Amino acid sequence: MLFSVPKSLAFLLAMCSMVGPLSANTYMPGLGMIAEEYGVGEVAAYQTLSSYLICFALSSLFVGAISDSLGRRSVMMGGLLSYALSCMICAFSPNYESFLVGRILMGLFASTGTVLAMAVTRDLFSGRQAQELTSLIAVIFALAPAFAPIIGGWLVVLFGWRSVFFFLAGFAFLMALATFFLLKETHPEDKRTAFHFVPLVTTYAHSFKNVAFTAGVFCNGFVFMGSILFSAGAPDYVENVMGMGVTDFGYLMLPLIGFSVTGSIFCTKIAARLGEVKAMWLQIALMYIAGIAGVVMNYIWHVPYPLCLFAVIVYSTAMSVIRPIMTVYNLDYFPQNRGMAASIQQFFQTSAFAICAALWVPVVMGQAWKYDAVLLFCGVMVSVTWIIVLKTRPRCLPKGFQSENC
Repeated sequence: MLFSVPKSLAFLLAMCSMVGPLSANTYMPGLGMIAEEYGVGEVAAYQTLSSYLICFALSSLFVGAISDSLGRRSVMMGGLLSYALSCMICAFSPNYESFLVGRILMGLFASTGTVLAMAVTRDLFSGRQAQELTSLIAVIFALAPAFAPIIGGWLVVLFGWRSVFFFLAGFAFLMALATFFLLKETHPEDKRTAFHFVPLVTTYAHSFKNVAFTAGVFCNGFVFMGSILFSAGAPDYVENVMGMGVTDFGYLMLPLIGFSVTGSIFCTKIAARLGEVKAMWLQIALMYIAGIAGVVMNYIWHVPYPLCLFAVIVYSTAMSVIRPIMTVYNLDYFPQNRGMAASIQQFFQTSAFAICAALWVPVVMGQAWKYDAVLLFCGVMVSVTWIIVLKTRPRCLPKGFQSENC
């Protein structure tokens, strides 16, 4: 049997965690229309994405700790319902300023599903089973960035850009209902810790003294950065690099997600066959190969579609094997504060997306080989941080800790 963990739980957690990428990617095909309707420039339109991502990253630091205090289930439902209301603000916004406020609020609440999906997974499982559930969630979760711009493109064409936010609000409301009826509390009261802001900040600062954990969350962030660059720059890559239109985002996203799903499905099998360490080094080697080959192919020969996607397809496949391993590793260091650890990990992941939107996309815009050069950079940083994890992990784990990962 490929997976031994409950499929229904993986589906529910993945659907809740999809809220984040749906919020970022679904409205992208309508950015031009939004800018035109509100009379703002392209830079201002992209600020609604970077503002969302910054708020998403900041709220990620606190939602896990809040769930450590109040429980996963209630925080999940409250966050999803508040997110749905934020979407309605965007849908009915009469001007750019109110739309921007709606996007900021969406960012503050969208992190709930993504962070708590990781925390619930680690509450229930450890070792190989935790990797299996994380991989299974990743398989389902991968549908979001694949179909979000496709759905958004058709919604924009058929019903206008505001329909995207009605769709997002409806999706979040349904997930809140599903959480109410299907998700049991996984963090009982006797294990909860009171939420206090100042001690929380102190705890966060103390957590970064754990070198293996710090290197691990940076590693996870760099892994994610390489692949998400193509989502952040999807309008540019599809229209300017590939020469296609607003309803053609599937030609970019579907191949990437298809190979990512394949990697996620076989992640635990690869790790079981090779061991986590060898599996990680194999995927890092593939990242190097992908980055170098992509730069050469797209700089020297300017290869056409679909060959221009070779590097990111290989990179995304490797990423889907690495991330479940690193996610479980990173939540091992603080068994009593996994919500906090999940929050920090999500902060670095979302920050990687924000950096792509604000920094990398303007730098690489219009040039396929520059996109692939970023993949190579990320591969190098993943290898550096992974070496640090390997050297420091044994002494950074809590005393008496036992895991299948070690």
